[in-house]
Amino acid sequence: MKRFINLLVLSSIFMLLGGCAKTPEEKEIKKSKEGITIRLEGEVYPYKEEDILAPMDGTVKQLYVDVGDRVKKGQLLLDFDTVVTNYDIERTHQELTYLRSLRDFLKKSKKNHLNLAMVNVARLNLERLAKLKSRGYMSERELDNAKLSYASSLHAKYSEIENKKERLQMLDERIAMVKNELRKLQHQLSLSKVKSEIDGIVSELKTQKGDYVAKGTKLGTVSDLDKVIVKAGVAPGLLPFIKKGKKVKVDFITTPPYSVEASIKRVVLVVDPNFGRMTAEIEVPNKNYILQPGTKALITVYLEKKEQEFIKQNFIENPNKTVYEVKSKNY
Repeated sequence: MKRFINLLVLSSIFMLLGGCAKTPEEKEIKKSKEGITIRLEGEVYPYKEEDILAPMDGTVKQLYVDVGDRVKKGQLLLDFDTVVTNYDIERTHQELTYLRSLRDFLKKSKKNHLNLAMVNVARLNLERLAKLKSRGYMSERELDNAKLSYASSLHAKYSEIENKKERLQMLDERIAMVKNELRKLQHQLSLSKVKSEIDGIVSELKTQKGDYVAKGTKLGTVSDLDKVIVKAGVAPGLLPFIKKGKKVKVDFITTPPYSVEASIKRVVLVVDPNFGRMTAEIEVPNKNYILQPGTKALITVYLEKKEQEFIKQNFIENPNKTVYEVKSKNY
């Protein structure tokens, strides 16, 4: 037994030192009698996917779809209870009507006739006393008292005018605030009906009638599966051979087996957390809905003769197994 363990340890060390482990690039290079190709492992994703999010705090009043239902863009998915919102809108309408009526009444109201009469009486009395003073029939003190009386009547008259202006300004400010509140409530009412953002299939529902949800809560998902995107991780050393428009064959791991010829739609030069690498994306029609999110696939990338020769020299027949250096031409 001890001898068997020693042999096993020696065998493991030999394998490590012997360089049996392949690089990621070597694992993705496939050589056959037809030539050299690159084989990538991929996974199916929806062509488009939109989360159904709660646009407001509230109670789900009604659901109009179920998981698996096909929906069109703009189709009603669910709505929220709006009893409180409608009550607030009605109350705000009433307040706005009252404030507008009060403003119109204040704006059209006549000047205070009593104050105006007092001004006229004081003015006439001052004129009369001034004439008497000029003739020597009145004292200076009596004339001064008449002037004070006239000034007091003018002050009372113009104070009323200023007070009216202040009241009108305050009403205008309050009316503007109530109108803004009404617009917010009407916007909230429009948000109570949740509609689909895309054509697709309801792939997930996380709520039901009667649930109280907070704004921003995920309520479900709508997925467009008429087409799918196959994403595949690419080893860094092989990235120069994975280009937009490159012809590929995609073999899906399905029952029965399913294959398509396609081309690379785009190469994403940012590391995808699901793959831990940069990725290539391939767009594939899915009218029969055989392909579902999560379906695995093998992607064969066809290479030109000069590309095959380069890979043969640098990856297959290179004894050092080092990744080649790409030099810039912009010296």
